[in-house]
Amino acid sequence: MEFFPIYIMSHLLMALYFLFENYIEGFDVIAFIIQFLFIGSLIPMLAAQVRRLHDIDKEGSSIYVLIIPVVGLITLIVWFCRRGTVGDNRFGPDPLAPVVPEAG
Repeated sequence: MEFFPIYIMSHLLMALYFLFENYIEGFDVIAFIIQFLFIGSLIPMLAAQVRRLHDIDKEGSSIYVLIIPVVGLITLIVWFCRRGTVGDNRFGPDPLAPVVPEAG
């Protein structure tokens, strides 16, 4: 659930930058702020993408599929929209699994 807000926010920042880049007089300060925020969101966005890939039992290095121009992006979007593996996988326990209290 935390993946898509991070992903959407960083892409909205990038879209705002490109949308207003040529239309606003004195855009330099605003452009600097948007670029600073976008660069600051790169590491959290990459971490969220790797975590999402781990949810579907793929290695984090699968992110390199983006090297393939259009097909890579489409593949990643499809992977990101898939439901995570049910139960534990090789990257850890299922974060959506119900917690069973221990008797005692």
